[in-house]
Amino acid sequence: MPSFRISLRTGVIVPFIAVFALAVGLLSFWQQRQVDRLINQESMRLLDAITTASRQQLVDYLETPLQVQHALAEALGQARLYTPGDMRPIYLHLLRAFSQLYAQYDQISVLSFGGVGGEYTGVRRESDGRYRLILQDDSTHGVLQVFAGREPVAATARSFPGYDPRVRPWYVHATTAEGTSWSPIYMVTGERGDVAMSASTVVRTADGMVGVAAADLRLSTMGRFLRTQPLRGNGYIAIIDAQDRLVAHSLPQSVLARKGDAYQPPALMRLSDSPAAALRAAARWLERSAPADGPVRMRFTEQGQLYHAQITPFHDPRGIDWRIVAVLPESDLVSSIRADSRKAMTSTLVLAALGLALGLWLLQRAIRPIQVTAQAAHRLARGEWDAARTLPVTPLIELSALVDAFNHMAQQLHQSFEQMRALLQFDGLTQLLTRSGLVERADGATADGARPAALCLLELQNFRSLRDDVGHHTGDKLLQAVADRLRAHLQSQALLARSGHNEFAVLWLQPPACEQAGSDGQQVLALFDRPFSVGEDDILLQACAGMVTGKLTPGALPEWLRNASIALSEAERGASRCVRYEPELAKRMHGRRHLAMELRQALEKHELQLHYQPVVDLATGTMRGAEALVRWPSPARGMVPPCLFIPVAEESDLILGIGRWVLHKATHDIAAHLPRLPPDFELHVNVSARELIQSDFVMTLEQALTSSALPPAMLTLELTESMLLDGGDATLQRIGAIKALGVKIAIDDFGTGYSSLAYLSRLRFDCIKIDQSFVRRLPASQADTAIVTAVLRIADGFGVQVVAEGVEEPAQAELLSRLGCGFAQGYLFARPAPLAQMLACRADMKAAWACGARLDRTPEV
Repeated sequence: MPSFRISLRTGVIVPFIAVFALAVGLLSFWQQRQVDRLINQESMRLLDAITTASRQQLVDYLETPLQVQHALAEALGQARLYTPGDMRPIYLHLLRAFSQLYAQYDQISVLSFGGVGGEYTGVRRESDGRYRLILQDDSTHGVLQVFAGREPVAATARSFPGYDPRVRPWYVHATTAEGTSWSPIYMVTGERGDVAMSASTVVRTADGMVGVAAADLRLSTMGRFLRTQPLRGNGYIAIIDAQDRLVAHSLPQSVLARKGDAYQPPALMRLSDSPAAALRAAARWLERSAPADGPVRMRFTEQGQLYHAQITPFHDPRGIDWRIVAVLPESDLVSSIRADSRKAMTSTLVLAALGLALGLWLLQRAIRPIQVTAQAAHRLARGEWDAARTLPVTPLIELSALVDAFNHMAQQLHQSFEQMRALLQFDGLTQLLTRSGLVERADGATADGARPAALCLLELQNFRSLRDDVGHHTGDKLLQAVADRLRAHLQSQALLARSGHNEFAVLWLQPPACEQAGSDGQQVLALFDRPFSVGEDDILLQACAGMVTGKLTPGALPEWLRNASIALSEAERGASRCVRYEPELAKRMHGRRHLAMELRQALEKHELQLHYQPVVDLATGTMRGAEALVRWPSPARGMVPPCLFIPVAEESDLILGIGRWVLHKATHDIAAHLPRLPPDFELHVNVSARELIQSDFVMTLEQALTSSALPPAMLTLELTESMLLDGGDATLQRIGAIKALGVKIAIDDFGTGYSSLAYLSRLRFDCIKIDQSFVRRLPASQADTAIVTAVLRIADGFGVQVVAEGVEEPAQAELLSRLGCGFAQGYLFARPAPLAQMLACRADMKAAWACGARLDRTPEV
């Protein structure tokens, strides 16, 4: 018999406990390593996120002053506002630009200009939003004065004698740097004693350098976005320069410090002198490390707290060599992960000892229900919602809870799936089908094969502007009213859907209804002939439609919707309120897109040209003006007619670029030849509706007049009658702003719209241009003669001049002159031609009329 014996219980339990203890020890070691790894990964991720966010904010914060002062420098140079000894034109420009264009940029504190003669002016924005004028010129007797407001009121001024902008860092740096750059950090002259840095650029005119324009950025304002960084927590963010001096930090204290004598000016404190101990520790580490081109990470302990830090270079070739320092306490990164980990391990050990006895007994009984639950989960993932019914009943509480939780989860998933399916299929506002819901219904209806169908895609015209006028709430109610009317008249015949914001789809799948809808889509548009009642308002909507008919095959509805959208686009262009899709429409759309691409390239490559057609005084036969007409001599297409490329430009944003180019080119052309033109010469430039509604149109117009030096009274903008009618009060306000510049307004194509005399009386216009459709049949047509006579009487009543367009026959000109029409243009006098050719042939256009010169009858466009 062996002298050493153990019981069976011991023989089983001891090895089990030894294995369990080893497993727990390994688990604890692995868990600790995982916690450390998690902390390191989280610190790297969070520090990278903070640095990236701070870097981007810093880039945005610094880029704006650079762009602002660069724009100011160009504007001051082009406008030639500098006059030695007189800064008034410049500070008025700075004040207008600061208060109207750049007021939203809080980081800019001062916009300024220093002249080569020692003059200086600037506009400073205070913390309460007020603007203060700073001025040094002959009016201040060469003394720098800071006024209390925008006006140079001497009683409110504070004087600082001896100031010379030409020795200030921002001025000196700009004269030595190439292009726009940041100055070194410097002390601000004045009563506030702050430090700042400036984005500065040399201002040049044709005569050379006249001064330096600058936008000041006070370092005291840079820490705001660092303090509001949401990821910072209890950590610190600092920005330091190449000498380790603080540029900004997330602490509320200033980055300035006084050393030595209290009367000495303050200076930027070093990172090692920061109020935050963690930043001082980072500075000590930084002093011991070698410079690096990329991010540098570190860990250190300060005052019993473990910190993670990252130092990242921030370079800008325009004068910035900084570093971003981010320091975070480990407690912010991991919260209570370590304490929770220790508690979890202790709890595990305690519960493990109790569970050893039950573990072996419960193991076999626990495995089977878990396996069944896993199988049910796989079935649930395949969409078999009855899988929960196969789960066994178990007396074990934990497993019973698992089964109950699984059943509850299955029910919630089923409900969520149905709700999501309903959201995908039905529009929440109108309760109509959505686009995907319509596709699903159509696929179900055609599952057995193709069937006759018709699709009508409706769009509410001008709905966006209407919604802006009546409000979004009323706009939603209006959409609901449209849906209700469609339901009331069409739901029994077709599937209805809201396929877009202001777009509806009607799909007929019944053969009789398909034939009716395919033959005439007007039945749907007829529903919009009556106004829609929304609250106390009755609103009349205009709609257009695109139709597709034929055999609908399974899965083909998305293609039908695309084709209907192409037909709808054709209807929007005014060809008809209802357009049926044909393959030719797709080809046309592709052609328009290709033409738009070529037109964009032509605009970029400066292929467009301006031709001018004279406006002739019928009484004297002399030229009194000219209309600027854009022409496109395409290298691939030849001379492209404006009737082809202008509509394509108006459908895109190209019309804005073309319009700006025409306005700039025409004003500069005419201004360059003013000595060769009559003193009462008028330049006519067409303006599109897209241009007129732009918020910066008046500013663009003013810049064109300023840069060209063309007198505003010599410019007439031609607006179509329909444009004036569609614009409403907004158009009247925009015309008022244009008139305030001294520019004249002409109503082009008069007689082709539906304007009322009451509406015309509200317009401040200077000229009426009779559309050529009324001139073409003169003098044979009595009706057109009567219309022209009526227009002339209306113009006489309003006291405006009249220009007849499209005059091609001497008899037409003679009749117009007898009726009292003062001016005309057309092929009888001259075809549109380049400016040099028009000026060479302007001698006596009445002689050409009297001789009955043979003319090319190609229609004028």
